Amino acid sequence: MKKRILLIEDDLATIELYKTFLNKADFSVETIRWGEEAIKKIDRIRRREDEKPNLVLLDLILPDINGIKVLEEIRRHKETEDLPVFILTNYSDAQLEKMGRNLRSERYILKTDYTPKQFIKIIKEKLK
Repeated sequence: MKKRILLIEDDLATIELYKTFLNKADFSVETIRWGEEAIKKIDRIRRREDEKPNLVLLDLILPDINGIKVLEEIRRHKETEDLPVFILTNYSDAQLEKMGRNLRSERYILKTDYTPKQFIKIIKEKLK
């Protein structure tokens, strides 16, 4: 069975790039572009109306709300508090990174620091 990845990202080019590489690596990928939509998805997972992903890739800068708010919502519920989350961002910000760690994100990954192939390797190591 394919491992499920939930990619919460608003940039279409980034979505297509990561989705292509993740699909080639045999992952099932669902994408969400808005923070409020991500929070609704978390609620459906919590109510067992949607399947829980194996990993969430979360951008911090979304069009409507900050990704930290999405991460807070994930951690707020016992049904989703254990979801592995990698923060995936273009911003090197010590305060945001600390907030992510405090909310138990497993990785704070700068998109520019890794090629998609390197990024896939990190995901595979996490999900093996």
